[in-house]
Amino acid sequence: MKNEYDYLNDVKMDFSMYDEEVLTEEEVYKMSKLKRNNKSIKKSIAVLGTAAVLAVATGVAASEGYIDKILKTISIGHSTIMQMDPNAPHSLPKELTGKLFDKDGNKLTAISEDDLSNIYDKDGNLLSQEQLTKLFNEALGDKVSLTEKKAPDEASWNTVDEAQDIAKFDIKCPQYLPEGFSLERAYTYKDSDGSISGYYMTLEYRDQEGKTFSVYERLLNDETAFEMSTDSNIEEMTINGRKTVIIDDKSANFETEDNVSVMIAAKGNVSKDELIKIAESIK
Repeated sequence: MKNEYDYLNDVKMDFSMYDEEVLTEEEVYKMSKLKRNNKSIKKSIAVLGTAAVLAVATGVAASEGYIDKILKTISIGHSTIMQMDPNAPHSLPKELTGKLFDKDGNKLTAISEDDLSNIYDKDGNLLSQEQLTKLFNEALGDKVSLTEKKAPDEASWNTVDEAQDIAKFDIKCPQYLPEGFSLERAYTYKDSDGSISGYYMTLEYRDQEGKTFSVYERLLNDETAFEMSTDSNIEEMTINGRKTVIIDDKSANFETEDNVSVMIAAKGNVSKDELIKIAESIK
């Protein structure tokens, strides 16, 4: 399964490998960053529900300058991580102006996830999930697609040494692994023409019970800088002299001295203490 770093700035990739629970505003703000850099943000994602539709619409709105309430912002160099207010209404893009209404016939300019089951059209008809998805797709079709589904091809290796031949940076391997974990594979994704940029690499570790954690790495520069937002708690720490952001005790994000962005995504499969130990072991 892909995670945050797979989609940061490669507009040729899509969201179809995401499960609904990880299709969040994080991806949306990365799409917004691309838009502000005058790159296309046209994406292809599976229809995962109205919450996913709202996330995409929020991203288009953010690209137009409408930013919802930010509780905390931490910069770790090329990258910025924002903690958002989960209860703040999501601003809607101009393409949806005059298309969504509340039960009293008032035009909506912002909605929350709680509103998704109570949205009406201009004639006062309650919109179903299918109707809402169709409306969003028609309004935003030149920027996103909510219906196509195409998984990108992977390139995978059994050892880090093999992957290093492709990577354009020194792959960072943790020297500490929680008990029972070992390297399952190293992988990245191919562009539509089958080429591999070498700027991205993921190390996946697994134990005998099937639990996993991953180390997502990317070579950073001004073009690959990104913004990430989440409604989970973010905490700033210093690990090995590097500013590190811990998200919800499940991931650690930092940049190395040779401009490699590293995100350790544990997904709750290792404790916070072990997550920190893994981060400490990456030199």
